[in-house]
Amino acid sequence: MVISVKVGELRNHLSKYLKRVRQGAEVVITDRDTPVGRVVPYENHERESLELMAPQKGYSGLADLSFPKPSSISAVDELLRERRKR
Repeated sequence: MVISVKVGELRNHLSKYLKRVRQGAEVVITDRDTPVGRVVPYENHERESLELMAPQKGYSGLADLSFPKPSSISAVDELLRERRKR
């Protein structure tokens, strides 16, 4: 159930509207007939996010990966060479 309420009405009767939200209603707040916000019942997702997950098996094929060979030029030598070009 969606209830539309003006800002002033909500301010004057906040407890009444919070009670309706606790009962499952959604309150849309309007300012000059333009929706500016809404109050919805709180859903506790914390419990879902704290569920333990079973350990996952890692990738066993790391030895199959190929990596580039290290350069014979040191990083410092390369930086100095770049600076000399300027």
